[in-house]
Amino acid sequence: MARKAAPENVMIDHGEGKNRIRKIIGSNMDIDFSNEAFGNSQCPWNAAEGTNIHKCAVKNTSICKYFCGVQYLDSVLCSYPAENLTVLKPDEIDRDL
Repeated sequence: MARKAAPENVMIDHGEGKNRIRKIIGSNMDIDFSNEAFGNSQCPWNAAEGTNIHKCAVKNTSICKYFCGVQYLDSVLCSYPAENLTVLKPDEIDRDL
């Protein structure tokens, strides 16, 4: 399947014609839950396996099969134990995989 070109500066309309949020495609980020003492939640996959090896995203390397995105301010959307592509709707995925 041919990969779609990433759109630039996609604006998300939040009513009244106020387009204030840009959806910027292709970020490189590290996301994990390594500091429970700081108030971070625990990864449910790590909790189920009694480990701390799974990460939501590893910069330039991988994205977890349960990772479904980030919600403001810093909440991770996780579908564990169902893989993300089995629960996300087509309009919730921003481009062809």
